[in-house]
Parts: sequence; structure tokens; C-alpha cells
Amino acid sequence: MLTLNLIRHAKTQQISPTGNDYDRELLAKGISQANVLGNYLQTHHISLGKVVCSSAVRTQQTKSIICQHLTERCNSELTKELYDASHYEMIRVITDHGKNEPIVTLVGHNEGISQLASYLSGEIIPLRTSEMVSLAIPFESWDYLSEGIAAVIFQYRPEVFLPHPVVS
Repeated sequence: MLTLNLIRHAKTQQISPTGNDYDRELLAKGISQANVLGNYLQTHHISLGKVVCSSAVRTQQTKSIICQHLTERCNSELTKELYDASHYEMIRVITDHGKNEPIVTLVGHNEGISQLASYLSGEIIPLRTSEMVSLAIPFESWDYLSEGIAAVIFQYRPEVFLPHPVVS
């Protein structure tokens, strides 16, 4: 039995200072979301196993904040392959980076991350910012990932409400 965790990056700014989508950073709400998710994972003793993270700024920030909350070391790799990846490309990343790993966590982007969750589970799973879904894979090898084979273990999204600034 394998476990696949899928995490969509936390809430980001609409436009980066460079104008490049790849460079967008987390907003205050996104930082709070990632902190709440990291705390949830630690409190519930949820292992991330091998973490494969898109090398975009917002996914790296999300992963780093989450990992600060975990007592287990975050065994992670960065890859540009997850940036703007389709669910088929994400499956290739999992099989390439997940060898001999019983638990793999992807930190990525929509639409691909939601499409992957939906494809593997056979359910419609639209992941919102900082949302995580954990899937049970009934095989001993990542090479057998295919449509409808996964069961949802849990799905969690931190609800974060920041105070609005007072305008006078």
C-alpha cells in the first residue's frame, strides 16, 4: 500500500514584482494557510514521506513553512517539472522521484494537481489554495498509477481569516 499526498500551494499575490508567474510569492493569508496546514499535519502525526515540490517561488515557500512545523525531517526535492504540469506529467514525476518510497507528497499547482487527484480517485476533487488530499494507492509500486485506483484517506484545507484593515 502506498500513500500519495497532494498539496496545492498557498494563496499568492496576483502578479510578481518581476511580472513572471513563476516568481509569485505568498500573501499574508497564504503564509497563515501554510502554517495552519503544517500544524495540522504535526498534530495529526501525518507523514509526508518524500516531498517533491515545484521549484516555483510560491510552492517552495508553502513547502518550507509546512516543514517548519514537522518534527520529522522533510526529505524534499525541487523540480521545475511540476510547474504548469498536466496530471500525466505529474504521474511521471511521481514514478521517477518516488522509487522505493511508500509515501510521496507533491506540492504543486492547479489545474494539474486537482486533475491528478480527480483522475486517480475517480472523484471530482478541485483543490483550493493550501488544500491537501491524501490518497491510498493499493499497490507496492508507483508504476501502476492509473485512473480510479486511489481511495481518499482525508482532505483538508485550512480556513484562515485575516482581519481587514480599518479604513477611516
